[in-house]
Amino acid sequence: MAACNFNIPISGSVSELLDKAKNAIQGAGGIFEGDLTTGNFAVPVIIGKIVGTYTIKDQQFQIEISDKPMMVSCSLIEEQLKKYLTKEAQA
Repeated sequence: MAACNFNIPISGSVSELLDKAKNAIQGAGGIFEGDLTTGNFAVPVIIGKIVGTYTIKDQQFQIEISDKPMMVSCSLIEEQLKKYLTKEAQA
């Protein structure tokens, strides 16, 4: 399956945003490992799981989704992550 790749701009503290993301993913039964520059994650969804890596560079999350359910589009994942990260950044 082809990977999904996209960038999401970060405003505010990268550290605080990563802590919130880690807590949310782990709270949903997922795995989040990494630091302020790179890491990986796996999030369970109803029909499987979404697995990916991230790199942080120049206030951007550079995200690559390496595995996902076939019925979940890359654009849906990107849209949901952008909403979540924008919401978290404003909280």
